[in-house]
Amino acid sequence: MFKKLGIVAALALAAGIAFAAIAPAASAEEGRGDVVLRGRGVLDAHGTGVAAVKGRVDMQVNANRGILLVKDIAGDAFVRVDGTGGTAHWNGFTVYFGTGEATIVGSHVAVIMVGTDIDLHAAGKGWAYLKGRGHYFVNGEGPFPWNPDGAFAGVDDGGADPPPEAN
Repeated sequence: MFKKLGIVAALALAAGIAFAAIAPAASAEEGRGDVVLRGRGVLDAHGTGVAAVKGRVDMQVNANRGILLVKDIAGDAFVRVDGTGGTAHWNGFTVYFGTGEATIVGSHVAVIMVGTDIDLHAAGKGWAYLKGRGHYFVNGEGPFPWNPDGAFAGVDDGGADPPPEAN
């Protein structure tokens, strides 16, 4: 029992640190001229590291050995997770850990995936953050590399929540 709680706590802490790093990484990337894509529609990504999506989304994600955090901000999300592992609750997120796949649909959700062999397909309005090694496509254009330092990719041409600003 304590081993399981220790694993959940360690994974939740790692995901929280990764998500907290979003704001500083965004301001650092802006000055280096990294690609920030704008468009409407679909983000497809595959890689190892951290993938975060926030907004109105219909998404499918799977990973080999990972942790998935889902926060239903609007209170209307549909979340289905199939695989092996466990669940916990942390800081307003439902935390899923192990191996498997998930479908998340909601008008305002925050999703963080930390793991290996992440496959993510998200359609809707909002923003995405990718950090690690891999590639992604926006509206069929790409492939573009994930940024080892992290970078935002917009999936909306207006009306979505902007990425967080550095304080």
